[in-house]
Amino acid sequence: MQIKLGEKIRELRKRDGRKQEELAAALGVTGQAVSRWEANGGYPDIEMLPAIANYFHITIDELFGYDNDRQTKLQACLEQADRIWKQGDNGLLVEYLRNVISEFPSEWQLQYRLAVALETMGHQKCEPHTIVTEENGYFRYNTEKNAQNECWKEAVSLFEEVLKKEIDDDSRISAISSLMHLYSLMGHRDGAEKTALSQSPVNISREVLLADALKDEKAGEYRGEAILALMHALYKVIINSVTEEYSLSHSQEGLDILLAVTGLYESIINDGNYCIFHNDMCVLYLRSSSAAVHLNDSERALHYFETALEHFLAFKEIREISQFTAPLVCKAKKLRPSIFIVERGELEELMQLFPAEYADRIRQNPRYASVFDR
Repeated sequence: MQIKLGEKIRELRKRDGRKQEELAAALGVTGQAVSRWEANGGYPDIEMLPAIANYFHITIDELFGYDNDRQTKLQACLEQADRIWKQGDNGLLVEYLRNVISEFPSEWQLQYRLAVALETMGHQKCEPHTIVTEENGYFRYNTEKNAQNECWKEAVSLFEEVLKKEIDDDSRISAISSLMHLYSLMGHRDGAEKTALSQSPVNISREVLLADALKDEKAGEYRGEAILALMHALYKVIINSVTEEYSLSHSQEGLDILLAVTGLYESIINDGNYCIFHNDMCVLYLRSSSAAVHLNDSERALHYFETALEHFLAFKEIREISQFTAPLVCKAKKLRPSIFIVERGELEELMQLFPAEYADRIRQNPRYASVFDR
C-alpha cells in the first residue's frame, strides 16, 4: 500500500502539473514530507488522506489505485466526445464536456477537447470580415474586438492549463499551435512571445535533427517527415507575410509568391495525393484568387477559385491522416500538422468579389452543389 500510495501521489501531482511545494502548502506540510512520500520513505497520516484525495479531485479508493471503474468511464466519455465532434455540433459538444469535466475536473484530455471546441465555436460566432481590420496599409487582427470573444478567452485558459500537465507530444504541439493562434487573434503579445521563445529553434527541431543524423533504414521516414513539416511551416509564414500587408496581397508580386508556394507543394507531392495538405492548397489558391480579383484578372481569379474548391472537396473526404505516396515523402509516417480548416463562409465571402456571371457559373456547377447548398 505504501509503495502504491507514494507512486500514486507523484502520478497525480504530475498529471495536474503541480510542484511538490504546492501540494505541501495545500496540505500544511513541508516539501520534504511530500518528497519523502513519493520516494517511498514514508506515508501521510491517515487523517490526511481525505485532504489529499480532495486536492486531486478523486476518491480515497482512487488514491489507493482502485480506479478501474473510473478509467473505464473516462474512456467512454472521451469516445462519446469524439463522436459528437465528428457530427460537427460544437454547441452540444461544449455542453457535454462541461458536464463531464464537473466529474473529472483534472483530466487534461477533457480540457483539451473543450478548448478545441471553444476555439472552433469562437470562429463560428464571428463574421469572417470582423476578425481582421486594415490599418496603415496592413491587415491586422481586430484584437480589441477579438479579445472580447468569450469562447476564445475560455479556450486560452484551458490550453494554458493543459500545457502545465504531462501530455503526449502530439497534443502538446497542437495545443501550443492553437494557443499561439488565439494569442495572435486577441493581441496577447506577451503570452505569444513567452510561449514561442520557450520552444526550440527550427534548425534543432526533432524533424531536422533526425533527418540529418540518421543514415539507416529509418532515414527516409525521417527525411519525409522533415520535408512535410518544414514545407507546412513555410506555408504558414508566407501566407501571413503576404496577406497581412495590403499592398503585397493586392499585387502581382504577392500573387507570384503564393503561386511559388503552390508550385513547391506540387513539386514535392507530385502525384496529387496531398492528404491533409489539401487544406493548405485550398488556402493558397483562395489567396491567389483574391489577389487576381484585385488585379482585375477575373478569368485567373475564377481558375484559382475553382482549384481551391477542388482541394476543399478533397479535404472534406479525408476521414483520418492518410499515407503520402509521392516518392520524396512516401516513407513519412508520423505527421500531425496544426491546420486551421477552411470554412464555407470564407468561400462565400470571396465569391462576392466576383462578377455576377462568374459567381453564377460556380453556383450552378453540380460539382460544387455540396459546398454552397444549405
